[in-house]
Amino acid sequence: MRSIVPLVILLYSSAMFATERPNFLVILVDDMGYSDPQCFGGEIETPNLNQLADHGVRFSQFYNCARCCPTRASLLTGSYPHRVGLGRNGRTMDLEVPTVAERLKDVGYQTAMTGKWHLSELATTSVDQDRIGWMNHQVDLGIPFADPRSYPTQRGFDHYYGVIWGVVDFFDPFSLVHGNHPVQDVPEGYYLTDAITDYSVNYIEEFEKDDDQPFFMYVAYTAPHWPLHAKPDVIQKYDGRYDAGWEQLKTDRFMRQRKMKLFPNVPIDPVIDRGTPWNDLSDDEKEYQANKFQVHAAMVDSVDQGIGRILDALKKSGEYDNTVIFFLSDNGASPEIPGYAGYDRNGETRDGKTAHRERELKLHENRYKLGSAESYTGLGPAWANAANSPLKYWKKESYEGGCRTPFIIHWPAGLKERGGNISKDLGHVMDIAPTCLELAGAKSAEEFPMDGVSMVGLLNGESADPDRMLFFEHMGGRAARHRQWKISALAGKPWELYNVERDPAETTNMIADQPTRLDDLRYRWEDWLGQMPQTNPQQRNVQAVKEAQIAKQPVKLACKISTLDQNGVIVAQGGSSQGISLHIKDRKITFNIRINGKVTELTTPTLEGKGPVEIEANLRAGGKLLLAIDGTTLVMGDCGGLIPVQPQDGLSINDDSQSNVGNYGDDFRYGGKVTNVRVQGLGEKINQGKDEQASSGDKDAPNFIVILTDDQGWGTTSIRVDPRIKESASDYFRTPNMERIANAGMRFTQAYSAHPNCSPSRAALLTGISPAAMHMSDIVDRNSGRLYEGNKLNPPQHVNQLDPELSTIPELLKLHNRSYRAAHFGKWHLNGGGPEAHGFDVSDGTTSNREGTVPSNLPDDPKRAFSMTRSSIRFMEQQVRDERPFYLQVSHYATHLGYQATADTIAELQGRKKGRRHDSVAYGSMIEELDRSLGNLLDAVERLGIGENTYLIFTADNGTYPTEDPGNVNGPLRGSKATLWEAGVRVPLMIVGPGIEAGSYTRIPAIGWDILPTICDIVGVKELDDQVEGGSLLPVLLRQPEASVFRPREELYFHWPHYQHEKKSKPDSTVVSENYKLHYFWESKETQLFKLSDDLAERENLAKRYPEMTQQLKAKLMKYLEEIEAQLPVPNPEYSPATDPALTR
Repeated sequence: MRSIVPLVILLYSSAMFATERPNFLVILVDDMGYSDPQCFGGEIETPNLNQLADHGVRFSQFYNCARCCPTRASLLTGSYPHRVGLGRNGRTMDLEVPTVAERLKDVGYQTAMTGKWHLSELATTSVDQDRIGWMNHQVDLGIPFADPRSYPTQRGFDHYYGVIWGVVDFFDPFSLVHGNHPVQDVPEGYYLTDAITDYSVNYIEEFEKDDDQPFFMYVAYTAPHWPLHAKPDVIQKYDGRYDAGWEQLKTDRFMRQRKMKLFPNVPIDPVIDRGTPWNDLSDDEKEYQANKFQVHAAMVDSVDQGIGRILDALKKSGEYDNTVIFFLSDNGASPEIPGYAGYDRNGETRDGKTAHRERELKLHENRYKLGSAESYTGLGPAWANAANSPLKYWKKESYEGGCRTPFIIHWPAGLKERGGNISKDLGHVMDIAPTCLELAGAKSAEEFPMDGVSMVGLLNGESADPDRMLFFEHMGGRAARHRQWKISALAGKPWELYNVERDPAETTNMIADQPTRLDDLRYRWEDWLGQMPQTNPQQRNVQAVKEAQIAKQPVKLACKISTLDQNGVIVAQGGSSQGISLHIKDRKITFNIRINGKVTELTTPTLEGKGPVEIEANLRAGGKLLLAIDGTTLVMGDCGGLIPVQPQDGLSINDDSQSNVGNYGDDFRYGGKVTNVRVQGLGEKINQGKDEQASSGDKDAPNFIVILTDDQGWGTTSIRVDPRIKESASDYFRTPNMERIANAGMRFTQAYSAHPNCSPSRAALLTGISPAAMHMSDIVDRNSGRLYEGNKLNPPQHVNQLDPELSTIPELLKLHNRSYRAAHFGKWHLNGGGPEAHGFDVSDGTTSNREGTVPSNLPDDPKRAFSMTRSSIRFMEQQVRDERPFYLQVSHYATHLGYQATADTIAELQGRKKGRRHDSVAYGSMIEELDRSLGNLLDAVERLGIGENTYLIFTADNGTYPTEDPGNVNGPLRGSKATLWEAGVRVPLMIVGPGIEAGSYTRIPAIGWDILPTICDIVGVKELDDQVEGGSLLPVLLRQPEASVFRPREELYFHWPHYQHEKKSKPDSTVVSENYKLHYFWESKETQLFKLSDDLAERENLAKRYPEMTQQLKAKLMKYLEEIEAQLPVPNPEYSPATDPALTR
């Protein structure tokens, strides 16, 4: 499967080659896009690369290893990176394998290197803050940057100046060494790209050729790798160049590439922008994004200027003609936006100035810092994909945008008549070492054969082996190339097949047309991977258990191990920046959580017995940690928070095969068997290795029925919502079918609607996002009139429709499983094109309050309750016939004002003994009609035989209006609809379904925006919008041990910046934290604190008694409103008490 350099010493009788051995200059740039240089289609000024291309040979199909470390290892050893310990980023290259520099030294070459090494595992430190201070040049830990045995001077280079680590500040780099010695200070005006150039030029100028001692020089620029750092005058050159955006950049570059004959007129896809099209950006965001690419261009420009100085030095030295120059990039342009300080990223400059990340740099007061040492960001996916024009994806991936590189060979003495040619021959970075060795007359080391193939024949005009195969694998991403065919796959995703000669942008998957070819290439790839010493069966099958989305959410990691007598890493997802892992040592199991480079360990006591044992590790909201063995929690801890960004390193079993999550070394593989691996994130069903497409048409998926009532108070059913509180059930209204629901499932004693009014609450239920975050703070189409005039504060102008860009429950279900059908009957009240514009297949239109109270409903269909139910039953019957799962939302108009009931029901209540709390015939008649319609629906579920596979959720959109009842129908709760008192937002919530104990109840708080994550958790929808604030109720419903609801924030928040004078309602924002509830009233700026467990009626204000708690909750409330950019009421400049509606009613 691999080619070995011939055992030969060349005598150079051919006129093609010089009579003396050539020098070698390898120029490797970092994260450069395929189309960045002008000679590969770019607009960035690269006259010196153009010179190399015009007089050298460009390769249009040359490959790297898609990531920094693997490419560098392959370049220096001539092997696949897996063979030399660098199949994954962040490890030490095998110390036993000789580098090309060592082999060339053996045949008399002088060697030097400058720039980025990145082939040594980084030094570990015990205290994270010390590490950050060390990287900030503010603390001296007195330790080497990595194992000194792995430094360049120990790997064949006589001279070295550069950085050992892979990511550095360009103006004051960390891990800078000269030879083996750290460089403590740099001069004013220092810029690493220029320093690398200076060292290269100085080496060439001082180079003295002693007889037959040519040089091998490796110049590894760190640019244009993030952080985006460039010199101001060079940045200024590109001012305004990128204002047209990334789509235009990709298009323009591809047009130039076609003219250059780099590519034929092939199809290309739009920029992969991850949901942020350029034209959808605000003008402010466009300006910021354009400025970022300016800096990137300036970084590339400075590299080219440096190359020009190196070429001038070669010409002055007389070595220019006989120096073979190789130019390439280590991978495609990078989509990364670097996170917070830690692991290998500094947080401040040496003098304590903040290195601002992306979010801070977008602020206008920080914009001018972009590109300076006070900035720390990257291009992001859209620009990266455009920079790789026309290729697919970016750095890290084994698609062409990640692993195809611009490549130039320049050698005046050897190429002569071939200057300016474009070669379409296949090549790989591992071919550089054998090419140098052949030209140098070096013998192959039989004990360390190379995978690379010498390109000397190609340079002499010979044809390449057409049947050569190339293989790729990095972090689960994988590919194989043979002739024009290439199979590619993302980590955890199925293979795709492309004809990359006709379709280099990989736009058309040809698996359906060529299934046999796919099978052949896949078999060869698996056979190749099996031969790599850094892989094992678990790694080869890593795609069988997919990595989970574990960022910004609680995480569960579970598995079963065969024995306690073996040490090693059991399972890991992530790496040395972010991630989770389990390892065992000396019969103690450790759960490792790494956040921003800092690792937290949770370790069991010494375990007895032999095994097998089942392990479950949990990272919960707020950073709480639990580690359970065989179902018993043995140890708990705290890591301070959730994992902030999705790790780049993937999932590995029996090993941490990438950069390490925990503080263990390499080759720490668990010797036993690991089975039943399950990885779960919030809103994500346990991942058990099934292909996503397997469930895409699953007709056995569960059904969901959501019954949403309108303005129904908490204590208006005939069953106690809270068994301890007598008043939580009505003493007058009879609701036997609501009792059926409660007795069949679980009641939530402290459930809330998302808002005290209709539209916002409904939007939150469908999207899982708070109304305040959606800027839907009142009902749609009410933005003016008496409620907005004359008040002390002016309410905000809220949105008037459900945002079509937000994903709803039916949309997510159907995206996950195409068998689902969805229907909405009843009150919509969200505008936005109606239910069918938001994922529903069937509905009765863009309805509002009006349809529920029209006189034509009577005499036999009050509040349309019965006709809505009939429509719902017909829909269910159709889905049962079609054998399809369904989502049905029945949004009743009852019990909203405009009371309607049949004459018989009214008469029945009139003849019934009145209650002490409730005596409203009008309200009671309406809720009992609603209850009867529910009975018809429940009967249909039983008749259709779908109850065992159906979840039914019953709740309300908010509390009810005040009524004529003593203390109003909401009693004992204070307030009403349109207030944030408990009566406005505390509602019934009952859930029935598989695995839910009949007649159970829970005191764990729930809120309307928990419904979407719960449904998604049940079916296994994995990724939810970052804005989703709800958490899955499923662990609570299943009464799992220590069950809780994991939300991005522990507290529940409510925001009402409006007025409703008839309800004595003024702008109020509220937070509920465990037993306490705090109100902040915007007019008076008063805070009120209540302990709900003792004072459900919110009558005793405890703010003065507990000032510290009051301030803490108020601070959390204000921080929340700021984080979601909530709309706030503002002072009315024309306010007069004489016209204040609250004072003049």
